[in-house]
Amino acid sequence: MKKIVLLALTLSLFVMIPLAGCGSDNTADIRAAAEGFMNAMQEGDIEGMKAYSDPSLYEEDGDLAAFAQIENIDESFAEAVGVSVDDLSDKTKAEIQGFTDNLMDKLVTSYEITDVTEDADGKGRVALNTTFGFDPDKVDDIDMDDETEKMVTEYTEKNSAELMQIYQNGGEQAMMNKILDDLMGDILQKYTDAIMATGEVSQESVMLLENKDGKWLVVSEEPTDAPEDADEGGSED
Repeated sequence: MKKIVLLALTLSLFVMIPLAGCGSDNTADIRAAAEGFMNAMQEGDIEGMKAYSDPSLYEEDGDLAAFAQIENIDESFAEAVGVSVDDLSDKTKAEIQGFTDNLMDKLVTSYEITDVTEDADGKGRVALNTTFGFDPDKVDDIDMDDETEKMVTEYTEKNSAELMQIYQNGGEQAMMNKILDDLMGDILQKYTDAIMATGEVSQESVMLLENKDGKWLVVSEEPTDAPEDADEGGSED
């Protein structure tokens, strides 16, 4: 779950960059790179995002490391329940992947580029107004531990005889797979509902791009204000 929280907060972790500078002939290319990056993010396409951003952002300590980690989110879930990812059934893996894909799809619902400039130092700056499908700052406060424990307890009490039979015939891992297969979808749906209940928010930010080997790449982004509740999605660029 923490990887999902980290993912939701990623856009608030970049280095602050003030707006400055004047336009140049490169502004069209800067805008195109920013649009490519944001379109990929809006579509939940991590590989597409990587094509328009500096690779260092996805390293372990990089500002976009959460997006790289989310590609292996099933490992985090396996660790959370104390099993190997190889022990998870295909059904459980599919539930986890569906949960991740759904949140990625809703992370950025729309965006608008409001200004594009190139500084005297050759750096591109793109001002954005982004609408998030849920509030990243509230996701970390969601606590599903009690709800999850209640669901597991009720399930095991109701199906104790069947689970004991599975344990006797196939061992602890077989029993664990049965529990995960039957409950994972419901647990993740409740978590999704709680995340979406935080509501849409809009946020202004400034994206910094640099020209590296003839290609403009995103190197950082920082909100210029705290997220505001969005009554409706912003305009798509």
